[in-house]
Amino acid sequence: MKDLTDKIFERNELLAKQVTKILEAHAPVINSFAQQLGQWLTQIQINVAPYLEKIAQIDWQAVQERIENMPTRSREAMIKASEQGWFFNWNNSFSDVWSLIDSLQDANSDEVDNILKAHYLNDMDWYVSELKKVFPDRAQAINAAINAHKICSPEGYYLSIPVFLAQADGILSEVTGTPSAMDKVRNGPELKGSAWVQAQIGDNQELKNLLYQLLNLHTMDILKSKKIRDQESLASGKTFNALNRHQVLHGEISNYGTELNSLKAFSFLAFTGLHIPCALRSPYLVDIEPSI
Repeated sequence: MKDLTDKIFERNELLAKQVTKILEAHAPVINSFAQQLGQWLTQIQINVAPYLEKIAQIDWQAVQERIENMPTRSREAMIKASEQGWFFNWNNSFSDVWSLIDSLQDANSDEVDNILKAHYLNDMDWYVSELKKVFPDRAQAINAAINAHKICSPEGYYLSIPVFLAQADGILSEVTGTPSAMDKVRNGPELKGSAWVQAQIGDNQELKNLLYQLLNLHTMDILKSKKIRDQESLASGKTFNALNRHQVLHGEISNYGTELNSLKAFSFLAFTGLHIPCALRSPYLVDIEPSI
């Protein structure tokens, strides 16, 4: 009588023979698969090798320095944008922001208009979607203004611009928790909303760079008072013709209905509704949350 060990040995031997028989029947297919797998792995190695070589050649220290310098470079881009009445936004993807900063670096005034016009036209629907997510109660007003803008005629721009500006006004008050945030502080030139943000960020230079346009909003064309506009026109001998919130919302002018002005007003809306809250939530400032 066979003991248990012999029985197990015989069973395993029989199983091995059966498996071998099965594999022999499929040997051509298995060999073909193995060859294809080997070729595939070889091709991957060939395809990936150039990229690995390029990665190895990257100056990662320089990349890190560029990233660390982004708030400073962003401030420079904001200054250039501000000179043409545009507002800059960090709420897009990192690569888009990086590309936008680079493209504005050495751009002249006409190029700035073209660069930012293309940017906001290309990403307008995305910005609108983000704005409506953050401010759902303002969705109808924003939709109405966008629809007017997309008529692509002066008639549409005359309707879109005041709404963009008015919504930006209200959003700044909402974000900062400051009533009439676009009004000036008592006995001072800066805006109430700007003063609130300045009090929160203190001497944080990174945040000052990111929020440069807000902190200096009172000096920009869009918020200049009639007195300052008249003084500058007298000094330069040129008529003030930039987009100005007071002139539009107070009915001082009636020739503001252009595509560029509408896009600039939209950039202001995106700046107040997306960039400012984004900056206040940035890792550069961890002790404060915006009101929204």
